[in-house]
Amino acid sequence: MSSQFQNRLVGTIVMVALGVIFLPDLLDGKKDRVQEEFAEIPLRPQTPVMNAPEESFKVEELGSLELASQDADDDGEQTQALAAVTTDKFKDDKASTTASSSQASNPPTIQSAKVNDKPKEEPVVAKAVTTPPKSEPKPAQQAGWTLQLGAFSNAANVDALVKKLRSAGFKAYTLPTKPVDGSLTKVFVGPDVSQSKIERLKIEVEALTQLKGKVIAYNPLER
Repeated sequence: MSSQFQNRLVGTIVMVALGVIFLPDLLDGKKDRVQEEFAEIPLRPQTPVMNAPEESFKVEELGSLELASQDADDDGEQTQALAAVTTDKFKDDKASTTASSSQASNPPTIQSAKVNDKPKEEPVVAKAVTTPPKSEPKPAQQAGWTLQLGAFSNAANVDALVKKLRSAGFKAYTLPTKPVDGSLTKVFVGPDVSQSKIERLKIEVEALTQLKGKVIAYNPLER
């Protein structure tokens, strides 16, 4: 009895397993499976081995190694260049996207408002420039006054006249200081800062010498 039950149980399990395996295929139908086919890359043809000296064999081996390393470097440079181009393109796309979004977020009315809000320029009124009146130059202060008695060419007469004036108490002097015969020598009495005082001396000198003198401005630079 137990053996029959076991056989039935095993059969049931087998049937259920077969149903689980084949039932989906029966319901869905036969599906075509796509199998990707890869082209086989032909292997590098082997170079025929030739009996060559040991030195030439070493040179060819080094040359092949250099070519292989150069190919690897070229592949690395191409990969880096491709990565750099891709990165730059990504940055440009991101920058253009950001610029367009910022332009879209800012309405054009703000710019127009800024243009209209410019302060109006007030007209500049030119101020009248007043020039101060020029002050008239003041006349040079008079150094003093002196009494000129005359000009004489005889040196002896000049010395006698000067001696007479000085003995009477008058301040007499000559130009030039030392008389020379044949040259005119001027005889003066003074000087003094007061013109009225020189005018009074004129009367006294005329009474003493019988010479009518002339009151003139004193020039201290004249010698």
